[in-house]
Amino acid sequence: MLKNNQILPKEGLYFLSLGGIGEIGGNCYLYGVDNKWIMIDLGLSFADERYPGVDLLLPQIDFLNKIESNLVGVIISHGHEDHAGALAFYAEKIKCPIYASGFTASIIKNRLKEFGKSSLVEINIIKTSEELKLKNFDLNFINTTHSIPEPFSILIKTKYGNLLHTADWKIDSNPEVGHDFDKNAFKSLGNQGVLALIGDSTNANSNDRQISESDVKKELIKIFSRYNDRIVITCFSSNIARIQSIAIAAKKNNRKVALVGRSILRNIEAAKENGYLSDIDNFITEEEASYIPKEQVVIITTGSQGEKRSALYRIAYNSHQNISLDIGDVVIFSSKDIPGNEKSISNLQNLLIRQKIDIITCDNELVHASGHCYADEIKKMYQWIRPHISIPVHGEPKHLLAHSILAQSVQVPITKILDNGLCYKIAPGKPEISTKIETGKLIVEGKKYYNANDEFIKNRRKISFEGLVVLSIIINSDLSLQKDIMISINGLPSKNSEKAIIYFKENFYDLYIRLSEDKKLSNEYIEKISIKVLRKYFKLEYGKKPEINIHVIRL
Repeated sequence: MLKNNQILPKEGLYFLSLGGIGEIGGNCYLYGVDNKWIMIDLGLSFADERYPGVDLLLPQIDFLNKIESNLVGVIISHGHEDHAGALAFYAEKIKCPIYASGFTASIIKNRLKEFGKSSLVEINIIKTSEELKLKNFDLNFINTTHSIPEPFSILIKTKYGNLLHTADWKIDSNPEVGHDFDKNAFKSLGNQGVLALIGDSTNANSNDRQISESDVKKELIKIFSRYNDRIVITCFSSNIARIQSIAIAAKKNNRKVALVGRSILRNIEAAKENGYLSDIDNFITEEEASYIPKEQVVIITTGSQGEKRSALYRIAYNSHQNISLDIGDVVIFSSKDIPGNEKSISNLQNLLIRQKIDIITCDNELVHASGHCYADEIKKMYQWIRPHISIPVHGEPKHLLAHSILAQSVQVPITKILDNGLCYKIAPGKPEISTKIETGKLIVEGKKYYNANDEFIKNRRKISFEGLVVLSIIINSDLSLQKDIMISINGLPSKNSEKAIIYFKENFYDLYIRLSEDKKLSNEYIEKISIKVLRKYFKLEYGKKPEINIHVIRL
């Protein structure tokens, strides 16, 4: 939110990120032209160890309250959760039309329906052959390739100059599903003149060779032929091309394909609504997969990132109602580790290995093709576009820096690494930081969200690191203390409370008997001195400062 002494940017061309810079996920970008704004993407991100018990984070978008009547459109570049997943949580805050491709719109509608918010937003279908005219913005959409159908880059034409927002992209010469990468459209932009390129940085620090989805399909056919037992393969549920490749590889090896996981089923439904997977005829239900011979089935499941609520996680812990694993089965991780998820993925893989399950990952077999551009592709894009300014987005600091260096290597005059919340004036005049907008994260609990700095999440974090102690003390009506007290200890080396009780009685009772009657009647004061005594004990005993809750019971 703007500080009291800050002025909302008006005249000029501005770029502002509310999420997606310095991180992987939570993408939310705003462009302003003369006090009218568009938003590109509204995604979520995975939580890390700083948020115990939390799976998802949302970008804080309080800034929209300031520009509500001047936000003229929300454009969703593709259907991945880190670009579209926050819409369902924020539907009531979006007071303008949403624009997306047919497949992406289907995913968004399914999610809104799940949240009971279908009637709150207007969704319009984008066709890349058509221009979208909004107040102060003319938008063109360029077909790209990614690990999901129907991604596109966005050319933003304004009176101050043209901008290219690449969104997530790579160059795949044979994407298997969806449109081809429109190389000629990008080449022609360089001749039109582009003021700034705002681009994907995910793989900017990697010189790997780009792999086509068709290469993965060929390799999967070979891998499936090597196994005679059950094959389980996990990938991102939105990677329709990968699911098609798996289905084709399975059919070549006389296997049926079972789809396990709600998100996969939802995305398959969205794909079929938009004309994809129409030729695949070997899908079966997970119930059918539970009783046909295991050498005749391939199971596609969610859980590639080690998510604790995923189908693969339940299968690994033998708690799935239909699918189980035996010695000799294989689990293929057909995905890349999202930064921050490495530990949970490793834990899941180690669990499977201990059960004598074979593991295949992209580290040792060609079972995944990245959806993001590598260093050589980024350089090629800059050579086509020839922008005046480079603004790296969608990446951690190391990715942003690598992207900036690549832009400089092909003589882009200005490269600017920003932070979320920095409102950057691109034109007219010299580019500069205009103002700083308050940003941050909200945590998701169920289908609701809360400020990441709320007291309860701080308490949860403290409990996870320091433990929890609960004391119950009874005070009689004559203000005397009952001898029996209860202390429960959680998250500390010993749950034996006898020593703590003895220490508390010796130190608290002496303090209590010297209190005035008013203080003995004050629960707040009793809690205060009780906490003081217990804190000293646990500091001496364990070197810890646990969260302490006091229950004062009066008879």
